[in-house]
Amino acid sequence: MAARDNQGLQIAVILLVMMVVGLGITTGVFYNANLKAQTDAKDANTRAQSESSKAREYLLERNRLKVIIGHTEETTMEEVETQFTSDVNSFVADENGTAPDAQALNYRKIPVELRNKYSTLEQQLASARETVNALQAERDTIRQTADANVAKAISEKNSAEDRLQKLTAEYNTSRQALQDDQKKVLASKQAIEGQVAQVTAKFTQEKKVMDKEKGDLEKLVEGLKKVNQDFQPQITDRPDGKVVWSNQREQTVWINLGSQDLLRPQMTFSVFPVGQENLAGIDPKATIEVTKIHDRHQAEARITNFDVSNPVMPGDTIFTPTWTPGRPEKFAIVGFIDIDGDDKDDSEMLRGIIETAGGVVSAYVDETGSIKGALTPDIRYLILGERPTEKTSEGGLAAYSQMNEAARANGIQAIRVDQFIDWAGYVGAEELVRLNAASKLEELEAQAEKEKAGFQKRRPSGNSAF
Repeated sequence: MAARDNQGLQIAVILLVMMVVGLGITTGVFYNANLKAQTDAKDANTRAQSESSKAREYLLERNRLKVIIGHTEETTMEEVETQFTSDVNSFVADENGTAPDAQALNYRKIPVELRNKYSTLEQQLASARETVNALQAERDTIRQTADANVAKAISEKNSAEDRLQKLTAEYNTSRQALQDDQKKVLASKQAIEGQVAQVTAKFTQEKKVMDKEKGDLEKLVEGLKKVNQDFQPQITDRPDGKVVWSNQREQTVWINLGSQDLLRPQMTFSVFPVGQENLAGIDPKATIEVTKIHDRHQAEARITNFDVSNPVMPGDTIFTPTWTPGRPEKFAIVGFIDIDGDDKDDSEMLRGIIETAGGVVSAYVDETGSIKGALTPDIRYLILGERPTEKTSEGGLAAYSQMNEAARANGIQAIRVDQFIDWAGYVGAEELVRLNAASKLEELEAQAEKEKAGFQKRRPSGNSAF
């Protein structure tokens, strides 16, 4: 009986201990959840304050712009646009409705158009004055001839009174005919001079345009020759690392780069065959994107582009022009950048690709055509977009030439933007999983596991990729 009592007491003690442990675990879980909620609330408040500050700055900048173009800060944008439309219509009406490209006018272009019109009118006035002076000289000559004829007729009148009426009639008839002929000749002369002036002006204008186009084409040819030389791959480019393990079925690889190499998630690499050390003239066999850093020299990546007939294998080398293990690479960007083929400038996207990969954009051209930063010898590549023209961006064309000259002077290699994108292993935002501060890699991996119907990822044995 005593044994049974002891056994019951032991069971009660065990149940009591289990309840205490369960209560402790529950208390810890709720405490951690409350702590995380407080942290999230604090972060949200900080972001809200930052966005509010940016909104105030944007409002101040917009009000300043209103004052600059002649309005008050209280003027609405609808009133500003209405006034601008009225000003443009007034300008077009003053130009008899023939202002060039009226839809593209703005407050900076209207004075330019007026100055050009004034210069043209001055040239026309000078030409008209020259024509008037020539006509006045011809008129004086005609008057002198007529006066001489009149004097001769008067002399003949004094010597031959009997022939006065006849000679006077003949003289008047001849004079009238002469004047009529002179008027016809003068009218023909004026018409011919007008045609000659029009043809001469048209020829002169066309010659200027053709000479300018010829000069631009010659500069373009010389620039393309130099760019073509700069586009050739350099034998100094060497792999940044290698693949140590590959799961082609799950499109996952492990590489021998990690936190000590300053590697970061979302960095992309091109993959080259095993043992390929010299990358000049070699096309990549695949591209990868880093998804997770595991160790000082170990990281996991996903295969973003590959050829089924040429899979990624252990020992394959990897390379990217935007990064060197242990230090960031510097770049400069110039020209019209169109990465996705939508005819829109993707300069911001290209800078984001470089900075995400750990690189630094040391110099670029902003939307006004101004050069931001400077080209120095420690910049690795000058990335070339499409060459601007005077019609698309006059400032951008000057900046394009200046940055190419500076790159040659500093020994900086120039490469096309498509060549850079291929080397960097970028395959487009719609094909990648982009991570940010709010991303949870564990959730993404769990989702991928479900989609692959139970296939489990394998990890190389040991704590290192070597």
